[in-house]
Amino acid sequence: MSREEDIVRTALALQNPISRRVFMQLAGAAGISVPLVGLGGQAFAQPAGKIAANVATLANDYWAAFIKGFQATAGALKIESTELYHDNDAARELSQVRGLPTQGVNMLINTVVAAGEVPMVARICQENSVHYAALWEIPAWFTPPDVGDYFVSYMTANSVEAGYQVGKALFESIGGEGEVVHIKGLATPTDDARTAGMMKAAAEFPGISIVGGLRGDWVREKARTVMLSMVTAFPNMKGVFAQNDSMALGALSVLTERGMTSVKVAGIDGLSEGLQEVAKGGQFVATNTSLPPYQAGFAAVLLFDSLNGWKASLPERLMYTGSLTATAETAASIDQKIYQSAEFPFDWTKMSRTLNQDSWDPQNNIFPIDPFTHWGEAEGKDKLNAAYAAADWKSQFDAVTKLYADHYKTGPFK
Repeated sequence: MSREEDIVRTALALQNPISRRVFMQLAGAAGISVPLVGLGGQAFAQPAGKIAANVATLANDYWAAFIKGFQATAGALKIESTELYHDNDAARELSQVRGLPTQGVNMLINTVVAAGEVPMVARICQENSVHYAALWEIPAWFTPPDVGDYFVSYMTANSVEAGYQVGKALFESIGGEGEVVHIKGLATPTDDARTAGMMKAAAEFPGISIVGGLRGDWVREKARTVMLSMVTAFPNMKGVFAQNDSMALGALSVLTERGMTSVKVAGIDGLSEGLQEVAKGGQFVATNTSLPPYQAGFAAVLLFDSLNGWKASLPERLMYTGSLTATAETAASIDQKIYQSAEFPFDWTKMSRTLNQDSWDPQNNIFPIDPFTHWGEAEGKDKLNAAYAAADWKSQFDAVTKLYADHYKTGPFK
């Protein structure tokens, strides 16, 4: 570590801004020069930042869009970036995470192969002073405070709500009755949540019968294989609910080949291709987009702010990022704003708390996760960190909910 980097780390460890400023003034008087950025109107040294995104593969359209948002944000924040792809290989993923310090990486956005890897990844980051954000998967009742301050936040879309909204749109499109083939993804908490949302919607339609339930593992070609067996097993099906757009598109291709043009399809993820199909007003009736470029960008900004001295409150360490359900009326507009425009419709630097003390703007509907609601009756509730049992937890939760709502001023879907 250079002398300048050591000075920066020491300065950022000082919680009092006056003490930090005095410390930096003394460093300057000693002839040590470091770059400055604004933090709440105060000048402080910006540590050298390098951020990594560790995801499955660019072959998946979702992650390709995610990486574009990640790269755009890193460029806007003027920090070095790198991408790592684990190809759904847990051993490879963990090896990549362990190698981060040798690459000078001090911020990591990570989507694991399976939820059970999050504690290990988080502890590797904690031990190596790497600011960490986990997206999508995490074990029930496991939270960032279980590890330490370097596990900044866990973020996900509200998958129960996504499943519910898309399921309801699908069931309404077929008149509220008939067999609906269900194609699952990988066996993950996200998959379980989407299923729970769909079943919640199905409970509102007594005439709907959910059949199938085979896994397409989030992959288009595997979903095709599943669908080929489903058209034989359920020739009178009225609809298909797929857990993501890639699988929905795979199912749709089989239906097209078989001339089953009256069967409606719905998916989740809101990929550009899925949105374009929905916009046609034909068989693909709805999808829900978690705005992958935004998810990546917002996570990168939180890590940037953490590196630069901001500390997330307890409610900010479990966060939902806003998503949108797209139908024929809205899909083309969403696709244009998120995928087809030359630039993303977000001001990444404006999201930063350290660059904008009072005027930061998340530009999306962001709200904290209540673990008691999110995990419900899942086993292991007794393992939840004691911080969430504090007498002021509810007031903290409400305050952060209001804080993000108040600061949400602009954005393409405001």
